Amino acid sequence: MLVWNPEGVDDALWERLRGHFSEEEIVELGSFVCLTFGQQRVIKTWDVGHGELLADTTVGLAPEEAAR
Repeated sequence: MLVWNPEGVDDALWERLRGHFSEEEIVELGSFVCLTFGQQRVIKTWDVGHGELLADTTVGLAPEEAAR
């Protein structure tokens, strides 16, 4: 909703979010959405396919999986 239809974000949505998250968590969630959306935009702009960028490295969230 925040990314695809920002006009659809209303007081009811904020109340639903506050039912599950603190204000700090909502800010953190929004920051994560912004960062991720921005990264995906750059990847699409560069026309990078999955695994093409840094394909010869083992960096990532689970490097032990890359060794398998």
